[in-house]
Amino acid sequence: MKKSMIRFTALMLCLVAVLTSCNDKKSGYPYETNYLPVQLPGSQKWSILDVNSGELLVKDAYAEVPSPVIDDMFYVMTEDGTYNYYNVAAPTTPVNAEPYGSVTVFSEDGLAVASKRGGSLCVINKKCEVVKELPKDVAQCSMFSRGMAAYQNDLGQWGYIDTRGDTVIAAKYATANLFVNDDYAIVVDENLMNDTTMSYSVINKKGEVMFEANTAQYRLVQPYFIDGVLPVVKGDTIVCLNSKGEETANPNKSYDAVEKAGYKTFSRSPGGNFIVLTKDNKMGVVDYDNKTIIEAKHERLTDLRKDRYIVGQDSLFHLVDGSGNPVGNVNFVHAHGGSEALYATRGFIDTNLAAASMLMMVGSDNCAGANASTTLQDMVGMLNPNPAGSVGQNGIAIPQGPFIVRFMFDKEMASVINDVPCYNMDARIVCVDVSLNAINCALDTEEQIMGKVSSAMGTKGFILDTDNIFVNDQHQAISMGYSHGIVSLCFFMNASQAQSMPREPRK
Repeated sequence: MKKSMIRFTALMLCLVAVLTSCNDKKSGYPYETNYLPVQLPGSQKWSILDVNSGELLVKDAYAEVPSPVIDDMFYVMTEDGTYNYYNVAAPTTPVNAEPYGSVTVFSEDGLAVASKRGGSLCVINKKCEVVKELPKDVAQCSMFSRGMAAYQNDLGQWGYIDTRGDTVIAAKYATANLFVNDDYAIVVDENLMNDTTMSYSVINKKGEVMFEANTAQYRLVQPYFIDGVLPVVKGDTIVCLNSKGEETANPNKSYDAVEKAGYKTFSRSPGGNFIVLTKDNKMGVVDYDNKTIIEAKHERLTDLRKDRYIVGQDSLFHLVDGSGNPVGNVNFVHAHGGSEALYATRGFIDTNLAAASMLMMVGSDNCAGANASTTLQDMVGMLNPNPAGSVGQNGIAIPQGPFIVRFMFDKEMASVINDVPCYNMDARIVCVDVSLNAINCALDTEEQIMGKVSSAMGTKGFILDTDNIFVNDQHQAISMGYSHGIVSLCFFMNASQAQSMPREPRK
C-alpha cells in the first residue's frame, strides 16, 4: 500500500468548519439553523430551543442527543442504536413507522438517505416515504447538497445521484466530495495519484472537468468552492482559484484591521464578522474594520448563524442576537449544532469483501501505507494549514471507503511555541486503527468479518500469540476485536505496546 493512499483520503472530509480569507460562510453548514438541541441545567435529557424566539420547542424529551434540525427535520438515536426521524411540527412523534439502522440529515431539498437493518439504501422524503430504493451495490451514500448526493459502490468507486435517486455521474472516482455552496465538486481519480503528490479535478454537476490541479501546485484548504472560488495553499500563502483554475482576487474584503489589532486569535463568523479572543482571554465579535459588534467580555462565544450567537461562562450558556442582546431567557449547559450524519450505509455487508478490503490495508510491516518510520511530515498532505486545531491531539481519523482509518502518534500533533501553534513534524506513528461500522447489519456480521481476517493473518506474516493478538518477526502486532457493532483492527508498530481488544456481540 503506497503512501499515496494516505494523501488522497485526506480529501474525503466531513465538511469540518474551516474558515479562510476566501470564506464568508460557515463551511459545511449550507443551511440556516432555526432550532438548536440543548441540555438544560440539572437534566440528563435533551430539549430543543427555537433560536428565533428563544423559547423551548420541547423540554427534556430525548434521552439521546438530537441531530441538527434542517428543514424542520431531525433524527434521534434509540436505545438499540437505531434512528427515528421527527418533524418540529410534532417533535415527539416519529415520522417513520419502523426505525432506521443508518441515516443522513435532511437537506433543503426535503430529502434524506437512510436504510433499515438488512435493507438497501433509500432516498426518502419528509414523510419518510421511499422516493427510490438505490441499487444493492451502493454501499454508502451522502446527504443531499445542491440537489446531488455522492455514493460509493462495492468496488470503492464514487459517483453522484440526483434528487430522483438516478445516477447522473457514474461511479469512477477514488474520492468524490459534496457539491457545497457552488455547483462544483472536488474529485480524485485513482489513476492520477503517485507517491509524492495527489492530482484532483474540479467537476460541474454534469461531470464535466472544469480544471485539474495537484497538491504540489495548490494544496486544498477545504474540498469545496465558496462564493465562486476555491481556497488553496500556494507555498505558504492562501490564494483563490476560479472555476477555470485561474488564480483570482479574493472576493471578500481585507481584514487587515482585525489582523493588526493584536488579538490572541480570531476566526471568521457568518455575515462577514470575526470572533476574537483578547489577550485577557475574553471573547467578542468585531467587523472587518475592527469595530465592536459584541463586546469582548465573554468566556465562551460561538456562532450559530449570521444573527445568533451562543455566549456563556462558568459552563452556563444562553442565546444572543447579532448585537449581543439576549434572545429569550433559557440557559443551557450543552448545545449540539454540528457533527451531523453526512453519510448513510446500507443495512448489510458482504463479509468476504469487507474482510478482503481490511486485509488489503495490512502489509508485512505497514498498515494503510504507514510503517514504523512514518512521521507527521510524511502525511503533510492531509493536514489543515492551521495547526491550532491539532494542539493536544495525538491522532487523526480519515475515511477510507466504508472504513475509518485512525493514525495515532507518539506525541501531540501540534504544540504552542511562543504563543504560535506549530505542527510537530517529527511525531511518529505508533499504531493505525482500521474500523468498520456494522451496527446496521445482521448480529453475526462482526464475528464473520473477524473470523475471515484472522484466518488470513498468516498470509501477511503474522501468527497468533495470545488474546487475539497476532505478531510478526519484526516485533509488530495486530489486535482485533469488536464492540457495539464496530469492528476494529489495530496495527501496533511495537508489539510490546499491543493491547487486547474485546469481542462483544450485540444483543
